[in-house]
Amino acid sequence: MKNEISYYRLYLTHLLAEWGEENKVSADLLDERADAAEEEYDNARRDGLTVDQAQERAMAVLLDGLGD
Repeated sequence: MKNEISYYRLYLTHLLAEWGEENKVSADLLDERADAAEEEYDNARRDGLTVDQAQERAMAVLLDGLGD
């Protein structure tokens, strides 16, 4: 695991805990989702999107398929 704190990992961990699903998702999946969301945010900002637009895209990647 990385030594840095990931906003997206923390957010997803908190959300899963609220749903009572925290024990159903592996640490590897949390890391993969957080990394993908961070990458999406960075790419969106490089593409000229606003902070809000980039955040929206990152959250879509982070939460894709969860809670269905």
